[in-house]
Amino acid sequence: MRLTQTRLLVRDYAASFHFWRDTAGLTASFGEGAEGESYASFETEPGELAIYRADEMDKAIGRAASEEQRGSDQVVVSLEVDDVDAQVSQLERRGVSFVSPPTDQPAWGMRVAHFRDPDDHLIEIYTPLASEPA
Repeated sequence: MRLTQTRLLVRDYAASFHFWRDTAGLTASFGEGAEGESYASFETEPGELAIYRADEMDKAIGRAASEEQRGSDQVVVSLEVDDVDAQVSQLERRGVSFVSPPTDQPAWGMRVAHFRDPDDHLIEIYTPLASEPA
């Protein structure tokens, strides 16, 4: 597994985008902070820092998004693996329970699965989806 990104789950996407770009001075490698966006990433070394609307992450892992039911997730550790399905099988054999099964997320360009560590941190493993031939 390779750590590729730390993702902050944010409630106010626009404010967070402008903070990381304009105040902290990071260069956006994805996203523009426009109305209706929910994800952006910023160049750092190594890997990336990303922001993502918390309610959108709730949808991705199949959790109700109402404030009463919202989780307390604020960070997702995102790890790239060679084969999500094989990694899920291996982790399940070791006793890991998954929050969401392997799922293609075409908008993200990834096949992902999510689980939690013993301290309840949300962990994402992913494999990039194959590019369509031109």
